[in-house]
Amino acid sequence: MTIKKQLLVIFSIANTSVISYSQTNTTIDQRIEQVENSLAPLVLRKDQSLWKLKDRMHKYNTKGLSIAVIHDYIIEWAKGYGETGNPIKPDITEQTVFQAASMSKFVNAVAMMRLKELNKIDLDKDINQYLTSWKFPYNIDFGEEPITLRQLLNHTAGLSVHGFSGYWNSEHLPSIVQILNGIKPSNSEKVVQILPANSEFKYSGGGVTISQLIISDNSKVAYERFVNENVFTPLGMDQSFYSIELDKYPEELAFAHSERGKLLSNNYNIYPESAAAGLWTTPTDLGRLIIDFQMCLSSGNGKILAKDSATEIIEPTLEGSISALGLFREIKNETLYLQHSGANRGFRGKFIFSADNGNGVVVMSNGTNTEIIEEIIRSVGLVYEWNGFETLTVSTTVEPNDIDLRKYAGTYIKGNRAIEVRLKRNKLLLEEKGKWKSNLTSLNGTTFVVDIVKPLATIEFVKNSDGKVVKCIMEQGDKTEWVKQH
Repeated sequence: MTIKKQLLVIFSIANTSVISYSQTNTTIDQRIEQVENSLAPLVLRKDQSLWKLKDRMHKYNTKGLSIAVIHDYIIEWAKGYGETGNPIKPDITEQTVFQAASMSKFVNAVAMMRLKELNKIDLDKDINQYLTSWKFPYNIDFGEEPITLRQLLNHTAGLSVHGFSGYWNSEHLPSIVQILNGIKPSNSEKVVQILPANSEFKYSGGGVTISQLIISDNSKVAYERFVNENVFTPLGMDQSFYSIELDKYPEELAFAHSERGKLLSNNYNIYPESAAAGLWTTPTDLGRLIIDFQMCLSSGNGKILAKDSATEIIEPTLEGSISALGLFREIKNETLYLQHSGANRGFRGKFIFSADNGNGVVVMSNGTNTEIIEEIIRSVGLVYEWNGFETLTVSTTVEPNDIDLRKYAGTYIKGNRAIEVRLKRNKLLLEEKGKWKSNLTSLNGTTFVVDIVKPLATIEFVKNSDGKVVKCIMEQGDKTEWVKQH
C-alpha cells in the first residue's frame, strides 16, 4: 500500500494502525535520515516513539554496522556506522568488509547454478556421480533414494551438522574432506544422513559443504577461484573473498565483538567451509550480486545467470516449504521477498530483497545482536514503502489489559498437529511443544502477532454466535485453521 504524503501518517485498517513514509519529493539524504530515525519493534505500542539507530546501537552493544539499500535496481546508498575494532582502519565505512557467515550460501547457490549452465552438473542426479575426491556414505536405513545437489542447497537432503564454529587461526586448518569425515584437525562432527532424502527441511551447513567439494571436483579448480572467476569478477565484487584466502585480507577489515561489545582476543575466526560460512564481503558487494540476480529474474539481462536459472533458484521443492536454493522465501501482501541471515562468531548480518521489483537491503554487523538488524530492515521497508512492511501499531481503540485473555487459552488442533495457547502474567503464549514457542502481541481484541516467527505471522481467534472461542486462524503468507478442543 502506497501513501502519497510527505509527512508521517497513521491510519487504521481493521483496528490495526499502520505507519508509512512516502518517498515523494524526498532526497536520498532525507531518506537516509528517515531510515536512521525510524527503527521500530515488530509491533509498535500506542504512543511509542520510533527509535534512533545510534541509540539502538548503544542499547545492543553494537560496535559497528554497515547498510546498503537497493532501490529500483541500483544501490541508492551505502553507509557505515561505528567502529571496526581494527586499529589500522578504526571507523566503519561502506568499504569495510565483514564476515557474511551463512549469507555465503546464496553466493554458493549462484555459483552452483553457473556450474550447471556450463553443463558440468545436473541438480537432480546422485551427488556421488559428481564427487571424485570423496564419496558420500549413504545410510541404508533410509532407503535407496539418492541425495541430489538440489537437496543439498535447499536443506532437504536429511543431513547432519547445522553449522560451523570456525578456527582460532590459520594454523592446521582441515581440508574439506577432513571436515566432511569429522576427523582432526576438523572441530565439527562427521556429515551423515539422519533423515530420508527429500522428506523434510533440515538445515545443514554440512550438506552445503558437500556442494563446495562438488564445485571444485567438477570445475577442476579451487572453489574460491571458481566463485571469483564466475561471480565476483564479472560483477565487480572487488572486496569479496574467502576466509582461507589469507593474501586477500584488506586493511578495511571489521573485527569480531562479543555480546557485550568487547573485541574478541583473536579478532575473528577462520572458516575453511567457504560455501557455508567463509565469505568476507561488504553490503555493497552483496548488493551488486542481488541486483544482478533481480535483473536475471525480471528480464534475463543479468550478467551471471539466465532467467530460467535464477527462477529455479527461488523455487522450493517441498510443498509448503519456505526454503529455496541458498535462500528463504517470505510472502508479504502477495509480494515475494527472498532473504538469508548469517551468524559467525562475533558477526551477524542479513539481506532481503524483492523478487518482483528492484528493492532490497543488506545489513552487516561486527557484533552478535540480530534485533537491531531486523529493526533496520523494518525501517528501510517503512521509508521506501515496501509492500508488506508497513509498521503495525497496537489499536488505539483497544487496551490489551481490558481484553479477557483467559477465553483464548486452550489447545488448538489441525490434522495431527497441536498448538497450545497459555496465559502467563496477563500475556498470551503460543507453543507447539518440542518445536517452538512465542509471546503473542495484541493488535486488537481478537488478532495477535506471533512475535518470534518470521516472516510475519498473525493469529486471529474466532468466536461462535454465543461468544465462545471455537477456532483460530494463523496467517503467514497463507491461512491455516486450527480448531479449539473443549
